[in-house]
Amino acid sequence: MPMIPEENPSDCEVHNSLPADVISLLRSTRFLQLGTSYHDYPHVSLMNYTYLPEGSALPYESDAVIIVTTERHTKKFFNITANPRVSILVHDWVSKQTSTTPSSAGPNGLTQFLLSMNQAELSSISATLNGIARIVTDPTEEKFFKDRLLASNPSDARTFIDAEDVALIAIKVSSARVVDNDNNVVKWKDAGAESTPQTPGQNGVASNGSS
Repeated sequence: MPMIPEENPSDCEVHNSLPADVISLLRSTRFLQLGTSYHDYPHVSLMNYTYLPEGSALPYESDAVIIVTTERHTKKFFNITANPRVSILVHDWVSKQTSTTPSSAGPNGLTQFLLSMNQAELSSISATLNGIARIVTDPTEEKFFKDRLLASNPSDARTFIDAEDVALIAIKVSSARVVDNDNNVVKWKDAGAESTPQTPGQNGVASNGSS
C-alpha cells in the first residue's frame, strides 16, 4: 500500500475559529454522523449533539466544542478510548428523495409537494470535520454539558442523553472540508492543528480530495 503524504498546508485556510458557514450549519442541524476507528476498523454512528461556540463552555472549554453522548458498552466508546481522533459529517441536504410532481391531487398532495420543493432549496453545504474527542469524567463538568445537551435537543432525544451508564464526550474540531452542491470545496485548519493525510488518487498518486 502506498504511503499517503500529509496534506499541503497551503491548500487550507488557517484560522483560530471555524468558518462561518460551518458554525451556521452546526447551529441549525439536528443530527451528525460520527466516525470513529480502531486500527483498520471504522465505525459510523448517527448522533444527537450540541454545538457550543467559543467562550460558551467556560470554565471547562475556552474553544468551541461539540457535545455528544454514548453508552459505555458501545463500539464508538471503545474506539474513542483507544483512538480519540474522530471525523464528523454534518449537512443540510435533504436525504429523502423528492418528487418533481405532486404525488396526489388535492390540497394535501399540493402542500406536500410545495414542502418538498422548499426542503430541496435548503440543500446547500456539507462539512467533513476532523477533531479530538475527550471523555468527560468530572461530575460537575459532565452535568454542565449534559444540561445544555438536553436543553438544545427535543424530548425524544433524552433516551440517548440521560440514560444510565452514558458517557459524555466533548469534541474539539481541528480541521474541516466544506463542499457545496456545486462541488466547490473550501478547506480549513485550526492554527497549530496537525495536518490530515491527503486522499490517494489513481495509481496511488496523492490528490487533494474533497471528502
